[in-house]
Amino acid sequence: MHISIIAVVLLAVNVSSLASTRIGKTGLIISNLKTAYAENPIGLDEMNPQFSWVLQHSGSNGMQQAFQLLVSDDSLALARHEGNMWDTGRQRSAQSVGVVYAGKKLESRKRYYWKVKVWDDAAGEGVWSDPSFFEMGLLDESEWQGDWVGYPFGWAGKVLYFRHVFACEKEVARARLYASGIGYHEIRLNGEKVGKNVLDPAKSDYSKRIYYTTHDITERLKEANVILISVAPGWYGMPKLRLQMVVDYADGTQQRISSSDIRKVTLGPIVRSGIIDGEEYDARKARFDEWDLPTDTIIKGLPNKTWGFAHVVEPPGGKMVSQHQEPIQVTESFHPVALVETSPGVYLLDAGQNMAGWLSIRVKGKAGSEVTMRFAETIYEDGRVNQENLRTAEATDRYTLKGGGYYERWEPAFTYHGFRYVQVEGLDYKPDVRDFTVKKVRSAVADVGQFKSSDSLLNAIWLMVKRTEASNLHSVPTDCPQRDERMGWLNDMTVRIEQAIYNFDMSRFYAKYLADVYDTQDEQGRITDTAPYKVGGRPADPVSASYLLLALKSYDYYGNRQIIDAYYSGLKAWVDYLQTRTKDGIVDYSYYGDWAPPAEFGVAGVGYGAVSKSTPGDLISTGFLYYCEKMISRMAAVLGKNADARNYADCAEKTALAFNRKFWNQESGGYGTNNQACNSFALVMGLADGDRNARTLENLVNDVIAHDYHLTTGNIATKYVLEALTEGGYVDVAYKVATQKTYPSWGYMLEKGATTLWERWEYETGGSMNSHNHPMMGSVGSWLYKYLLGIVPNEEHPGFEQFVVRPYIPSGLDSCAGSYESIRGTIAVSWKKQRSRITLDVTVPGNSSAAIWVPVSTLKNLTVDGEPYEKSKHAELLRSEKGGVVFQVNAGSFRFEGRL
Repeated sequence: MHISIIAVVLLAVNVSSLASTRIGKTGLIISNLKTAYAENPIGLDEMNPQFSWVLQHSGSNGMQQAFQLLVSDDSLALARHEGNMWDTGRQRSAQSVGVVYAGKKLESRKRYYWKVKVWDDAAGEGVWSDPSFFEMGLLDESEWQGDWVGYPFGWAGKVLYFRHVFACEKEVARARLYASGIGYHEIRLNGEKVGKNVLDPAKSDYSKRIYYTTHDITERLKEANVILISVAPGWYGMPKLRLQMVVDYADGTQQRISSSDIRKVTLGPIVRSGIIDGEEYDARKARFDEWDLPTDTIIKGLPNKTWGFAHVVEPPGGKMVSQHQEPIQVTESFHPVALVETSPGVYLLDAGQNMAGWLSIRVKGKAGSEVTMRFAETIYEDGRVNQENLRTAEATDRYTLKGGGYYERWEPAFTYHGFRYVQVEGLDYKPDVRDFTVKKVRSAVADVGQFKSSDSLLNAIWLMVKRTEASNLHSVPTDCPQRDERMGWLNDMTVRIEQAIYNFDMSRFYAKYLADVYDTQDEQGRITDTAPYKVGGRPADPVSASYLLLALKSYDYYGNRQIIDAYYSGLKAWVDYLQTRTKDGIVDYSYYGDWAPPAEFGVAGVGYGAVSKSTPGDLISTGFLYYCEKMISRMAAVLGKNADARNYADCAEKTALAFNRKFWNQESGGYGTNNQACNSFALVMGLADGDRNARTLENLVNDVIAHDYHLTTGNIATKYVLEALTEGGYVDVAYKVATQKTYPSWGYMLEKGATTLWERWEYETGGSMNSHNHPMMGSVGSWLYKYLLGIVPNEEHPGFEQFVVRPYIPSGLDSCAGSYESIRGTIAVSWKKQRSRITLDVTVPGNSSAAIWVPVSTLKNLTVDGEPYEKSKHAELLRSEKGGVVFQVNAGSFRFEGRL
């Protein structure tokens, strides 16, 4: 079947915004056009999507003064500069992020085209950008014509294969496939997999919302077609499928096929699949050579021993929602670094790093022989894999060979593992390491952060943190990828959010996860410890300020005001609930608090020994109530809810008074037990004011020194120790903490061979709380970006319209360099010390401005781009401060040199 001439014209006209760069005579460059934080999305179900673009000023550092944005449902009309859906006209505004659509009502399945033109104060009027597009999904539940189908009788919990043959006897102009097979599904069309996604759809509370994916199958259709959809239990347990295919023909007619039309279902070569336990595949049962034939003659009557009728089954209950979050995909493939025969016929593969994903194999053998793959993070001394810390997770894949004397290739479809090592058994020959390919699997969020310094240990810590975060992005931010858990714990997220943002583009990922948290909330405002809710308590521990932080940091870093507006009622309800759990202003419950401090500071026998015995739970809970009241007050102000803003600001003041009455110790000059957690927490939250601040900081520093620059904190307060020390003027102390190599420290993990973060400061391998790929201790990652590089957004000007570059310079560190791909473009910072002088290089993206803090002791001999600072046309001196001076700059690259 050929694509229509019309479709070819449209494809030619509408080039991808990935390559969309237009340079006008004025030197203005517009690129990276995004709709709802995605490039050319299809299947969108946001009725008022947000637009953004990146602006560069070739040869100038001007700021955008105005823009005009056109949206059209006709690409040719857009080429004529006609916005029949929305024409903003010339808007005098510097906004290039979070421009909310306010045109005519958008329609299901329709494609829209848009472009933008800007004016700036240096170059004047620019030219139109190249066009971008977005396409809507199914916007109303009534548009889903098909029912949920399954096989509710003898195949419960099995992987089901649904099959349908159909014809397209006319010229196809456009075809879309909307599908949701839960727990997970994979689609084959005419013998080939559709798309690159794996483990589709995104995990959710299926009783609240069910994600569907949209596939453009226009070029895949023929006159005779066969579709085969395999559906695994996944997180749901009972495979169910809902599907809708819409084929638009060149003559204006339309053909629709839904899941209700799919009448045939069978079992296949995947004989067992569990997201936790692994997958078993029997190649002898594969019939794809028959199943991929576009004919029904291979099926002799129904039902029979092989095929059954696909029945309409009970719906999961949730509403159908387009999966706008980045899909899970294979993001990296490589061969293991080593293969060792540990005993006769047993081989150990070493991936060289801990990770999340699976193993692809190339093997041969007799028909019916079985290859077993056991996955683990650690090994015993004899080389066997140690799976004790996986608890009840089998983490084992099995492949039964078809035989025939040739090599067979296989990899799983509906499971993944957390592992470094794989034990391979069942081969009657010695394989080659190249017969195995390790595949990393995660949500395909873009990599946006880089860091490198003169300290190799810091560089290794940065990589360890980044690897750990990458291993725990599987449509939800999981706590670990290997054992029988893999949940989105909100207490972990509270100190993890910023680290992830600096390393990956979380603009869509966090929007989806915020919906997961919202879906756990009950009429009392209570949320749960995990989202989607699988385990843990209700209400969540008050440390779960992550609910508010997900929204607020999406605003600060991505300029997403809509997300605050959409979830404000839920965010407010959580704060209101916490207020009902107070007595004399103190929150009356705590589960986790500062979770998992070094073993000697944990309560033996309680919560795996991870409950702190020296950090009061009610101190942490009350401090987080204060934090949440401050955040909801700020979000109310953003939305113009001024009464709420004042009310919650007043509430925060009262909570601060109660906190100080209860926990301040005038005699010791610290909070609670006067340990690192209590004091750093009070400092960073802003609960220690005046003389209390100075005394608390002094006690914190003394305690860190008394412990030989080691931490005594758990997952929460570890973040705050580094921040309190650095902001308090003790960056050298913070640096010594961060670069320790003895227990407990990140360097200790690396010294013990870690490539990803541990759940505990201790090296443990038994069947307890001993994950070796756990991001909750990774807050040091945000410290590297926020303090050593100094890149921090300006809360009053979100989305990096304005930001701060304020690097702190430890005496023991000679240089530091890194970058962050912000929503407005690349921010780069590097500094280098040479004797008593420092060189600071900063790149500010287009349509942004930055306050740059240059850490010099004097203005004498200070230069900007090689010239005395007074002569700079683009860097304005704002003020001098203790230990440095501050310049204001617009877009461009700048070099500051001066005396430390």
